[in-house]
Amino acid sequence: MSIKVGNVEAKAGKLERGELRVGSMADGSPIELPVFIACGRKDGPIVWLEGCIHGEEYGGAASIIQFMRNLDLSTLSGTIIGIPVANPASFNFRSRVSSIDGQNLNRIFPGDLAGSHSVQLAAVIGEHLEKHADFLIDLHSGGIGAEVPFYVIYKDDGTQNATRSKDLAKRVGVETIWRVPEAQGMGGTVTAEALRHNIPSVTVECGGGTFTQKHLDDYLVSINGFLQATGNLSGNAPVRDGYTIISGGSFIHNREGGLFVPECKVGDILPKGRMIGRLINLHGETVEEIPNPYEDSYIAALRCNYFPTHAGEICAEAIPVEAREGL
Repeated sequence: MSIKVGNVEAKAGKLERGELRVGSMADGSPIELPVFIACGRKDGPIVWLEGCIHGEEYGGAASIIQFMRNLDLSTLSGTIIGIPVANPASFNFRSRVSSIDGQNLNRIFPGDLAGSHSVQLAAVIGEHLEKHADFLIDLHSGGIGAEVPFYVIYKDDGTQNATRSKDLAKRVGVETIWRVPEAQGMGGTVTAEALRHNIPSVTVECGGGTFTQKHLDDYLVSINGFLQATGNLSGNAPVRDGYTIISGGSFIHNREGGLFVPECKVGDILPKGRMIGRLINLHGETVEEIPNPYEDSYIAALRCNYFPTHAGEICAEAIPVEAREGL
């Protein structure tokens, strides 16, 4: 079966690029996803590599562009479909949600071609995943106003594909793995959609705010490790001596507005009650303290230092440690 996404068709030994049209603006200008397709001369699986499903998380887009343009096709088995920006209406306004319908694309899969723009877009992406992909790697960050550590997420719906997803998560170069329990066939994220189509998948989180060389290096480690684990690239995927499994937890919202001042770092594991951060007013007075609500919680996200924060926004994410285990 030929591999074609939009106007881009896979050709053995070639890197092809183009667009997938997913709608149009009121003035008739097209809404398009940028598409890379890299195809090796040897047989292998098809990996869907995706960024910017949340438009402000642009580190994923930068990393996919760098990876695809520098890929040595002579080392590639199978095919990589690279989508640097999966959500143009979100990306163009540097927003987590769509500028057209206000929807969070990563909460509404499987979508519906009769729905609003984002719901239609989810259906189009899901259709291509089902048609082409054997594996999915989805790249995220903290966005413009927050920072996240380098870690990986997999969905656990109790299936063999979830087990395979966990195995892949242990081979992207990080020691912290977020296990997200999910009922089989449920969930509105792109990784839940992948599992519905029997496609093992992981989400890589890294950085936010200012995109640094370290963030780029970490993303590239994860992409290369994933592709080594799937058999698309030669070499041994990186593994760690041990893994910290986190699960549960929640976003933490503030009740008072002000400037957010972190009292810890992303990736810290804090005891219950330890201060995560505080809000100060414009006279420098502390108006709210934010304690960690769980025992032994991994700080998976923090608002950036002194970032202006309205009441009720997300100022942190804390996830309890569930287990520690080996490969």
